[in-house]
Order: sequence, then structure tokens, then C-alpha cells
Amino acid sequence: MGGGLGLGRGIRAGSSCFGFSSGASSAMTTCIAMLLLLLCQLLCLRCAEGTVGINYGQVADNLPQPQHVSSLVQQLGFKMVKIYDTNETILNAFANTGTSVVVCVPNDEIISLAVSEVAARTWVHTNINPFFPATKITNIMVGNEILGGDPSIWPALVPAMWQLYSGLRYYNLDDNIKISTPHPMGVLATSYPPSAGTFQPSIATSVMAPLLNFLDSTQSHFMVNVYPYFAYLADGGTHISLNFALIEPNTTGFTDANTGLHYSCLLDAMLDATIYAMKSLNYSDIPLVITESGWPSMGDPTEIGASATNAAIYNNNLIKHVNSQPPLGTPLRPGVAFDTYIFALFNEDLKPGPLSERHWGLFYPNMSQVYTVNVELDSQITTVSK
Repeated sequence: MGGGLGLGRGIRAGSSCFGFSSGASSAMTTCIAMLLLLLCQLLCLRCAEGTVGINYGQVADNLPQPQHVSSLVQQLGFKMVKIYDTNETILNAFANTGTSVVVCVPNDEIISLAVSEVAARTWVHTNINPFFPATKITNIMVGNEILGGDPSIWPALVPAMWQLYSGLRYYNLDDNIKISTPHPMGVLATSYPPSAGTFQPSIATSVMAPLLNFLDSTQSHFMVNVYPYFAYLADGGTHISLNFALIEPNTTGFTDANTGLHYSCLLDAMLDATIYAMKSLNYSDIPLVITESGWPSMGDPTEIGASATNAAIYNNNLIKHVNSQPPLGTPLRPGVAFDTYIFALFNEDLKPGPLSERHWGLFYPNMSQVYTVNVELDSQITTVSK
């Protein structure tokens, strides 16, 4: 919902529900019902437990067969998995497992989908209908980090999202499947202190404002890829301590002078900067999903902090943070849980770039563990040890 009070995503602040004239008992009853619904929504938002999912990337030539991957994901207790396409074999492997699956529209298909209702409807018919509901597809990502890449695609992003939403409505799937798009932290022009969070001027009004309107109108989530590791690496340890980046307890942290909110881990500061950026465009209550977060277990000599020890610490602390009961939330949204997808399930040997790019996995492709992770799900602890 756009607006300043953040009262809820279904009722706009300043609604005439708060006043009624004599003889308007029907209107009064309607308003009371709406307010009760709003209260329930707020209570659910605050009390909901965060869920930890896993990213299943495939930029490799040595990964196990999808049916084995599906068994591994279930064994670990992950209830959510995110893939970067609509791979038929993978979607079938997760059929009848109850695992929530996020799929992705390739970046290079966005422009064609934006200009054609028929193309978008065909995409849903081809990539969703054959698998749903046996495979529990819950979200469609329209591209991956589009606003951190080719600017020629930017104008097509939101129109493509609306076209795909129309396609879901055509097949009566819009209540089951939500549409969004994941962003890198680079979409922010400023992020320190968190209360100064704003979007890049090049996208703020032209892309981000209509995108937030879409998410608000369709009751979807703002997806963001949050990597404290990259912030720590860029800083070189000058201002950001390793423990602050690793979500370690008893870290001094800092206090935002504008708000008085105290930050004891970098993850929370990055999330709140994103929320403040949305607030700067008058969208204060769109929920967040952390679509990627993790830590590399190995890197080049210049990639400080990349180690199996630090990766284990970060991911274990991340899981604890997300699964905390009651939810910790962030200083700006205390008690509000964030669904989070760890990056990633496997090391991917074909990813280009520095050494760290090929060492984000919890597992080697042979399904042996890279380091110890305690996956605390459904009040049970699954120990994944090296």
C-alpha cells in the first residue's frame, strides 16, 4: 500500500471508514469488518515464522540428477527451493513433495512478454500449467537482478510482470502464484545509515515506483539478494568488522542517529535500508523476501573472509536469525519474519568470475558436505557436517 501510516496492505490511510453518519449502520458494519481483517493481517505478519529455503543453481556440468537433489532437499527439511528457469525435469522431481518452488523467466524473454498478452499467456500455459498443482509452484521471478544489468530491459520489466499476472488470472492461478523480481543491493543509491536508504535516481520513479505499485496491487513481495560478504569485501574490513558481517552475537554494531535504532548485524542494516528506500516512494508495508544470501567457502587471495569456517558461521547464524521464535525481525520491523533462501545448494563449477563464484554451495556436486550446517527446521535440527 502506498501511504504513510503503514496500516495494512488492503486499506489506505485516510479511508472514510473512520467516520460514519446516522443511518449508515451497514457502512459501519463493513468498516468494522475491514478493521478486524486488518488487525488479523497485522497479527499474522508479526507472528509468522520465517522459513529457510535453498537456491538450486545449475551453472555446472557435474551436478546430481534432479530426483536425487529433490530427495536431498527433503532430507534436509527445506520447505522451499528456488531455481533459475522452468526446467521440466526439476519441476517433475519436486512433484508431490510439498516443497514450494520458485521459478524464473529468463532475462532475454522479458521484452517479448512485455508487449504481448498472448506470449505471456502462452508462457504460463507452457511453463506452469503442466506442473501445477502437483509441483507446488508459489512464485514466478521475472528475470534475475534485471535492474543490476542491461538497461535496455528495464522499461519492459513491469509491463512483463503485469502481462504474466494477466496470464495467471486467465488460468485462475493468481491466488496461488505470485509474481515478483529479485534485486541486487546495488539498486540502492544510499544505504548508510539505513534511514537514508533510497533507490538509484535512474530507476526510482521510472521503474521502481511502478514496480512497487504492482507488488502492492497484487499482494506480492519485494525480493532482494542480500550479501553482507560483498559489503565486507568492498570495505576491506576498514569500517565493517567480520563479526558484524557474520551475524555474530554480542557485536557492538552502530546506532542510526536519525532514528535511534541500533544495528547489531549488517544483514539487518541492509534490509532496513531497503525498507526505507521503499518508504521514500510511499510504500511502507510491502513484505520482503531474501531471495539470496550466503557466504563463499573459498576465494582468491584478495577475497578476504572467503573461507569454509566463515561460511559455516554465517549460514548457521542466518538460519538461527530467520528461525528465531518469536521472530527477531529487524530494528525497523521488529517481530516480522523474512522468508530466506540460502545461496546455494551446490558449488557450481562453470560460473565465471573470481574463485569465490564457484564456492557458495553447502554441498559439493557429489553430495558430500562442504562444511557443517545446522538446519533448524520444524523444531528439528538436521546436522550437515563435513
